[in-house]
Formats: sequence, structure tokens, C-alpha cells
Amino acid sequence: MSLNYKDHAPCGIYCKMCPGVQVYGCKGCRVEKGQIKDFPVCKTYECVKNKSHTFCVECGDFPCEKLQPIVNFEIFVPHNSKIYNLLMIKKLGIEKWNEICEEKTILYYHGKKVKYGGDPLTLEEKDKNLYKKKENKEK
Repeated sequence: MSLNYKDHAPCGIYCKMCPGVQVYGCKGCRVEKGQIKDFPVCKTYECVKNKSHTFCVECGDFPCEKLQPIVNFEIFVPHNSKIYNLLMIKKLGIEKWNEICEEKTILYYHGKKVKYGGDPLTLEEKDKNLYKKKENKEK
């Protein structure tokens, strides 16, 4: 297995930030063959393996229901970053993604939007005046 793939699950999760690694000592989905501790084998892992893909993004059915964000499964927050991670792997390639994924993951968990919309995430504090009501300057 390439070193470039070892820290990335087939579904796009960056393993170093996964609670399975932190809480259960998982060594990553690829090493553990999709099974953390005594939990069932991950259906997404099985699907990718059965289709002989490296990542879900290689599949003609991408994105599928297996990648849907999970709101009520809070301890597994990285599930909500899967699509972004997979698209960045596709866009940049695994080598380039490896160079920036830790920074991007930290921004995902701890970053904020300083303004609205498509502004990049930052670790800076938000402008406290951003949400203040604008004064009417009509004469």
C-alpha cells in the first residue's frame, strides 16, 4: 500500500482526525480492512473494495447515499468532510492532497468564516462588527 493512501479512508476521511483512530486505536480503514474494533465492517469500504477502486470518487455512482453527511452521529464528525476530501483528491491528486490535508482538516474542525459565503476558512477571530445592523445614511 502506498504511503500516500494509508492515512485516507476510501470514503475520503482523513484517518488521523477520525475518532476511531483516537478512541479505539484504529490504524486506519485500509490497514484494518474496514473494521474498527468489534464494529461491523464498513459498507462503504466493502463497496470500494468490491469495485476495485481506491476511493469512492472513482466510481460511476459517485456521490451515493453511502456518503451522505451524518448529523446525529456526532462522534464521527469527519463523515461530513468526505465529499470535500474526495473532490480535492480527484482535483489535486493524492500526493498534493497529502501535503495540505492536515491544514485543511484543522480548518474544518476549528476554522471560522470571517465574513460570509465563499470566503476561505481561517483560524482568525470573526470581526465583531460584522453582524451589527448598518446605519441608515439617507438624508
